[in-house]
Order: sequence, then structure tokens, then C-alpha cells
Amino acid sequence: MATKLSTVIAAAPETDLAVVAAMAAQFESYILKGQVYRTVVVPTPDGRRGAGERPVQSSGGDVLARLHKLAAQSDSLSREQRQALAEARAQIDTAIARLPSNYQALLLREARARLNSLNWFLDDCSENRRECRVQYPFEIRNRQRIAEIGKALVSENADALATQVAPVDQRLQAMIARGEFVWEATVALVYPRKEYWYLYGLPVGPDP
Repeated sequence: MATKLSTVIAAAPETDLAVVAAMAAQFESYILKGQVYRTVVVPTPDGRRGAGERPVQSSGGDVLARLHKLAAQSDSLSREQRQALAEARAQIDTAIARLPSNYQALLLREARARLNSLNWFLDDCSENRRECRVQYPFEIRNRQRIAEIGKALVSENADALATQVAPVDQRLQAMIARGEFVWEATVALVYPRKEYWYLYGLPVGPDP
């Protein structure tokens, strides 16, 4: 049985940018195919090709989450990185403009899939609170990605999603003891406590 809290190490800006750029280059195809998750190949930090590349599973919600983090870290980006980010955003925006209904439907499917995963995790928490605390920092990534998806939905879809999220948030609020930021501290400023309250605390229960 695991006893140490899972650790969510924040991706470096260059990694986030590499994933966003890779998805941007095929975003229209991604939307048209309609599969929530897509694997893209991105370079490892050493920049080598072949052995220096690795597959990363991404999605619309993952892209939105990385864009949110990159925007908050814009001051740390080089001029070249900011230009690459602007180009990737333009590609993504163009694809969305061409296929708005498909994009909205795909985001809703992803949000529902992530909500299901969260509910299953919370069900398991009632059986084993110690393991729940251990896995919480990793599993709560779903809630943050749902938040970014909600911001990208048109009002009608956003309202529908908010209705589905509400009971999950009630479950989280009932079990979390408010505390410190649960992800790597270097990115805490990216996620203000008031908006991302579920990232500040752990489920009540036995210490791991």
C-alpha cells in the first residue's frame, strides 16, 4: 500500500509549450476525429530527436490547462517562446472557429469523462481514506482541467457543466481539510486559492 503523497511536478514552460505546439499543429484533425485523448510526440529537454522524443497524452482540456499556466508564466518566457505560443494559439483558434460545435461537444465529453473519474475516485475514498490522501494531488488534476474547460464553453454549455460539477464540489468540500497547496509550490501563484480551492488541502483522514 502506498504511504507517501503522490507528487505532481509542474512541467517546465518549454514542455508545456512543446505539447501545446504539437497539439496546435493537428488541432483541426483532433476535433474532427472526436476522440477525447490524443498522443503527441514532443522533444525531451535535451532537444535531441529520436531517442530524445517522448509520447504525451493530451486533450482539449489538457491544452487549455497548459495555456492557462503558460499565460500566468508569460514573464518567464523568452521572446521566441512567446512568439511560438502566439502562433500555437492562432492555429488552435483557427481550428475552433472552423468547427465550433464539434469543439464544444468534444470539450463536454471530456468534462463528463473527467467528472466520472473524479466520482469514482471519491467513491474509493470512502473505502480507504489513507489511499485517498496519497492519491489526491494526482487525481485532483481532473478538477482543474474541468475548470479550464468550463471557461472555454459557450454560456449554455458552461451552465450545464456547472450543474454537473456542483455535486462533485460538494463531495470535495465535505472531505477536504483546507491547508497548503498540494502541487509543486513553484506554481502556486498560477492557481489562486479562491478560484482553485480544491488545490489547497487534503482529504481528512489518517496521515499517510
